[in-house]
Amino acid sequence: MNRFSFLLLVTAAVSLIADPVPPDSTTQISQQILARYFAAVNTQSPMTRGVDMDMHFSARLPRMKKEGVMLAKRIVSSLGKISFVVKSFTGDNTIKTYVITKYMAGEVDLAENSLDSGINPKNYKFKYKRMEPFNGRQVHVFELNPRKKRLGLFKGELWIDAESALPVRETGTLVKSPSVFLKKVVFTRTYAVVNGAAIPERVESTVETRIAGKAEIDIHYSNFCGESTVPPAP
Repeated sequence: MNRFSFLLLVTAAVSLIADPVPPDSTTQISQQILARYFAAVNTQSPMTRGVDMDMHFSARLPRMKKEGVMLAKRIVSSLGKISFVVKSFTGDNTIKTYVITKYMAGEVDLAENSLDSGINPKNYKFKYKRMEPFNGRQVHVFELNPRKKRLGLFKGELWIDAESALPVRETGTLVKSPSVFLKKVVFTRTYAVVNGAAIPERVESTVETRIAGKAEIDIHYSNFCGESTVPPAP
């Protein structure tokens, strides 16, 4: 190879190294989806405070063959504090004491400690997985990996409605137990998109307790009310 050919080869190699790497289209699209999601969640954030809702708990301890059903009102103050008023309970008191009450206490503690458990870049790493239909809507599915092992964070998936950019499903495993009585919490939380807002619809949880073994909890939300509440769909 003569000197001129060698210089051409070096110049070409340098130019290839210097050229910027073309941006990955999937990365760009996922960033756009997440930007819309963060904006949508921030817009409706004030609507999640100063509201009341009914929670219908249905819980079981399969190993102990115990069951219980509770109806409670969940009250979120204008400052974001959470409290519960029990309306009724039927079933075994073990369910009430060691399953449902512990679940409610975990929510209260999380709110009182003002821990940031939001789904945001500060708390999570996001990875786009796929697009698929869900309840008649197209959704984007992201894998979530928490940056820290902290109360309220989970490892799992976030499903975002393609049209509204609002959350419709969160599913995974809490990375830190909300109570010393609980070892592992696996959950699926679904939302209904109503009049441009995502409101809780259902939570299904499997909880490994230290005293009573596996517990199964199914929660349905209803009767939303409050100054900032989204009016029900016609």
